[in-house]
Amino acid sequence: MRLRDLKDVYLGQDIYIVGAGPSVNLFPLGHLKDKICLSLNDTYKMHPAIKPIVIMNNPTYAQEGSRTAPFHENFKNIKYPVAKMTGRYRSWKGVEFGDPDFYCYDWSHKIDTDIWNMTKDTDYLYSSPEGCVLQEALQLAWIMGAKNIFIIGCDSRTMGGKHYANFDKDGFSADEEPKGPLKKTRNYDSYIYGTLIAMEFLKRKGVSVFYLSNLVGYHLVDYQFEVLKGSIPFQSVLDEVKKLPKWDLV
Repeated sequence: MRLRDLKDVYLGQDIYIVGAGPSVNLFPLGHLKDKICLSLNDTYKMHPAIKPIVIMNNPTYAQEGSRTAPFHENFKNIKYPVAKMTGRYRSWKGVEFGDPDFYCYDWSHKIDTDIWNMTKDTDYLYSSPEGCVLQEALQLAWIMGAKNIFIIGCDSRTMGGKHYANFDKDGFSADEEPKGPLKKTRNYDSYIYGTLIAMEFLKRKGVSVFYLSNLVGYHLVDYQFEVLKGSIPFQSVLDEVKKLPKWDLV
């Protein structure tokens, strides 16, 4: 299935984006029982109220912990599973645009230039280099017709030595650095700049964004505040984000 198939399925309604940042440990998740929730990756595993949407950097987040494991128990509550297409996952489980289990999207790091021309009839979402899935989730909520977006647990930083909330990350420890051959550290600046761009796009579309945990994150808080209240021209965000490593890579 394709991303564009989700156009305006929740037109005029509120959508709650739920991340796995440690601040979500303080949020009463039962409050989300009757809300439309958009899970980032596997945060729907924290509580059955986090439904009916999930956006995943890779489709294995639908499972218990491996590519051969069954779908997670809470995945039965997900009506709209959205999965990023990348080279290595296109060859697994047939995750292509015609996949019957996922709404698939392609991606680009050209968020500073291409997001402004995006329409709801798209199969692309945009993020900053080394960015976070929150940026793509904000665009997805707009495509699905959100009037207001509420964000929970998207800290964009380490708190108390932990990156994640206290729930089973399928072997990915809450205090562990990112895995992979390069073992990169998280680029919180890129998280913030890309999210500010996505928020500006939504503002121009008439969609309001509310943070129920924090601003964009606890990093560069003063800078974020100045940008969001208009004291710093938005063009400065674009100028700064272009300085990030590998900005023109994709």
